[in-house]
Order: sequence, then C-alpha cells, then structure tokens
Amino acid sequence: MSDVLPKKAFRGRKMRMLLIGAVIVASLVATGFVWAHKTVHIVVDGKNLNVSTLYNNPQEVLLQAGVTLGPNDEYRLSTGKLVNGSTIEVDRAAPVTLVYRGETRKVITNKPTVGEAAHALGIPADHIKLVPDENTKVTPNMQIQAIVLTEKTISQEESIPYPVVRQPDSDMEQGQEQVVENGQNGAKTVSIRLKFADGQQVGSEPVEEKIIREAKPQIIKVGTRDTVETSRGEMRFRRVEWMRATAYLPTDGSSEGITASGIPARRGIVAVDPSVIRLGTRLFIPGYGLALAADTGSAITGNRIDLCMENSNEAWSFGHQTVKVYILAD
Repeated sequence: MSDVLPKKAFRGRKMRMLLIGAVIVASLVATGFVWAHKTVHIVVDGKNLNVSTLYNNPQEVLLQAGVTLGPNDEYRLSTGKLVNGSTIEVDRAAPVTLVYRGETRKVITNKPTVGEAAHALGIPADHIKLVPDENTKVTPNMQIQAIVLTEKTISQEESIPYPVVRQPDSDMEQGQEQVVENGQNGAKTVSIRLKFADGQQVGSEPVEEKIIREAKPQIIKVGTRDTVETSRGEMRFRRVEWMRATAYLPTDGSSEGITASGIPARRGIVAVDPSVIRLGTRLFIPGYGLALAADTGSAITGNRIDLCMENSNEAWSFGHQTVKVYILAD
C-alpha cells in the first residue's frame, strides 16, 4: 500500500483547519469587543447619565453624551483611568464675588464647594472663617466672604475687693456694729485674649491671673445682746430706733387728757406714728424710762416720738432731743 494520501483527503483536512482558525479569530475579536465596551456614569448640571462607550478618553465620552465643556469647566474622574463603572463629574465654572481683606472682586471658579473654591483662589486655610461654610455648594453669583481671624493677648491690673468678716459680740447690743479693722483691696494682673474678625473685636477670654497683692479683710464686730437694763431689771428688746423726740403735757391733746387709744395721758405714755411703732407697744427710752405707745399726733409722723411729761417745766426742759428707743419684746 502506498503512504501518499489521496488529493481529496488532503483538501478536506485543509478546510477543517481553516474553519477552526476562523472560529478562533472570531472569538478573539468578540472577546476584545466585550473588554473594550464599558458603561460610564456622568453627573452634570444636576443630571445623572449612563453612557455605553468604547472610548477611553473622558472628554470623548462626554462628547458622545452631548456634554460640552466651557473654557473654564472641569471634570473629575472617580478612577485613575476610564474603566467600566467609572463616574465623570462635571464642575461648571460659575461667577462668584469674593470678599477678602477689605477687597471685593468678581472671580470665576469651577470648584464645587466654597472651601475648594477659596483654596483655588489662594485663600489660606488657617485662621480663616468662610461664609458660607466650606462645605456649601457653589452657585452662580454667590458671595464668598473670607474673614481673617486674629488674636491678641493683653495684660491689665484689676482690683480684688476686700472681704468683710462679721464677728458676733455679746457685749454690744443688737443693731450695733463697730469696724475694728479696716479692709484693703488687693490687686491682680489678668491676661486676656482678645479675638478679632477682620480687625473688629468679637470676643475675649481670660487666660491667666497673677496675684500682686492679697486683699486684707475688714473686721466688723456685730452686737448680739438683746437685753437692756431698766428700772425693773433686764428686759429683752426686739430692735432699737433712733428717733427725734419732743415733749407734751397730758392736756395738750385734749382738755380731758384722753389719748388716741382711750387711756388717760400721763408720764410714761408716748405718741408715735402707728406705721412705725404700733400702738400698745412697750418701749424703753434711756433718760425717760419705760413707756407705752398709746397716743398719736398730727405732727408725729415717721421717725418722731412725743413724750408725755408731768408738768410744763419738765416739758420745756426736755425741748427737742434725739433719743434711743428700745422696742421691747412682747
């Protein structure tokens, strides 16, 4: 048998090889197409677009989507290079007014937020307050104010008020006080941090205090004794009043000598203003003695008192005096 194949068999084998090659080439082309085809997300002018594309250049993808970039517009790609699922964000340039260091100027920015716009316009990040705040979205014709924040520390001397120490003293009557040692104010140095916004003071806070001189307290003795010595022995009193006193005779008020409370006028009966000392109150007046508030008079108002005397000589002798009046306890 001959080893040479028939011509028909050779041609059939060649056709099969060509078909296999064609299938392989078609598969490679199809696979390459799938690999090159991608879906890209576009955010522009408040809209969200999804674009199927074969382009690898973001600008070509934007043109394919009908998005035209102005001379100052920018775009941002979410990935290092354009791949399936990438997002292209278009930042439109917008006119804004920038107020900084007393200067107002119109500028164009393509940054999406106030903070990014301020940075791109050369505004430093430190010691600056942006109005509106840095996260605010930039809109056309908005005003951005970059306020310069500064601080200054000053020192000033301040007075420290002296404290008052009140010491009870049973040798003194209630209502009596005596300064036994004068007080003296102290002094301190206070460091204050002043805060400024564009040169105008907007606040302050204390930083440090140093005592230069301690304050010296004032010492006051305060009476606590509530008894007074009378012709009938020690008697308790509620309070003490200093009053302007005059004298009258039993018949000065009426010819019958009857007081406003209906009892006969006599020595030991006194006229008072009932709004100051109520009628019926027992009193002790040094130099006059024990008394009862039982009468009134048209001229006896406020801190005045009229003492009933036994005779005109005693009344004339008494005249007008300032007297100490003890309002006795009930």
